[in-house]
Amino acid sequence: MESLDMVGNMKDVMDMYQRFRQNPMQMLSQRFNIPQNVNVSDPNSIIQHLLNTGQVSQEQFNNVMRMKNQFK
Repeated sequence: MESLDMVGNMKDVMDMYQRFRQNPMQMLSQRFNIPQNVNVSDPNSIIQHLLNTGQVSQEQFNNVMRMKNQFK
């Protein structure tokens, strides 16, 4: 039974990833407050805003980057 849950969770993660790739701002705006004056075409501007406003900690950002590098 546990393996079925894992497959379901993996499918959910992959679905979220696909939605994120299709429309990153829609996914981000569901969780984060990103004002219109932030250049949304520049990922570094978005990241900097999230770090500056405390919506994401440096540790969280570092963890995401480590995970990203594992999937290269």
